[in-house]
Amino acid sequence: MVQKLVLRNEVIKVKGRVKVITVKKEDFFKVLKLTKLRVLNKEYEALMPPIDGLQKNTIDVNGLATLVQQYVANVLFQSGPTTPPTLAQIILTTSGGSVNLSYTQSIKPNSQGVTIFLQVLQESNNYTFQYYFIGFDTTSNSYTTSELELYVTGIVYNSNAYVTYFTDVLRLAYANITFTKTSDSYLFVVWLIEFQNIPSYLLPFTPMLQNNEDIVPNIIGSQFTVYFNNGSCNFACGGNCPSTRLNSFITYIQNNNVVLEFPLSAPLGTGVSSVEVLFCTTLPFVNMTTISGYTSATLTPPVSGAIFYVAIVTLTVTYQGS
Repeated sequence: MVQKLVLRNEVIKVKGRVKVITVKKEDFFKVLKLTKLRVLNKEYEALMPPIDGLQKNTIDVNGLATLVQQYVANVLFQSGPTTPPTLAQIILTTSGGSVNLSYTQSIKPNSQGVTIFLQVLQESNNYTFQYYFIGFDTTSNSYTTSELELYVTGIVYNSNAYVTYFTDVLRLAYANITFTKTSDSYLFVVWLIEFQNIPSYLLPFTPMLQNNEDIVPNIIGSQFTVYFNNGSCNFACGGNCPSTRLNSFITYIQNNNVVLEFPLSAPLGTGVSSVEVLFCTTLPFVNMTTISGYTSATLTPPVSGAIFYVAIVTLTVTYQGS
């Protein structure tokens, strides 16, 4: 009998919030303040506008689905482009067309851009990645907007080849916000994107975005292995049980969420009434510590008395946008 079972179905929440600030030019340095952020156990300061009072935006599910699909392909197969696209953009829709704010590492007078500060928080064995996209226009331009769009890029690094793999620049969020920038004022857009409640073993499949701290996953040294206990092996990460690596996946949209599935299979020889499965991952980072994780389950047929001869197991991740 062939029976498909789900090893785990995890939900990762993808949330976004945004606000717009316009100030007189003479108040430029009154708005920008040093803010303390954390990357795990390390603290650093970022010069940014106040981050309170953010309002809800809309996550672009189609953009998120493409981001997940391209990012996971880069992690598993290193198949993405190696020439960077625009690494991030905030596009303002105006009555006369649009204003494009593109990635730069710092906020400067008489210029336009987007700078990105990263915060990584850990609670127990779950992680939250917070990206603060700070859009700014400190020129004398004037316009009135009706919509804001946030475009992002996922990144993966190969330290052997000294190559970074990129996703396309993709729309991740948008918001209908009307405001007017005058020629004697400066504009700041604070846009927070969060990937919440990420189990450590799923970090390799949670898109890592371009950021000022140059924190990026290093595909060299990474491991994604699934073990099946045959009853006569060392059932542990790095053990000698029958194993397989992830070699395929599918993504699709369901109920306005993005679903990522990894199908896995293994012949079990003689029939068994239950299957123990262990999924282990290790992910090194540039400028951040290596993170390892695992999950396991004992799977039994839904029909009493049924026997496994081949295990067909699915690991499912649901990205829930809000």
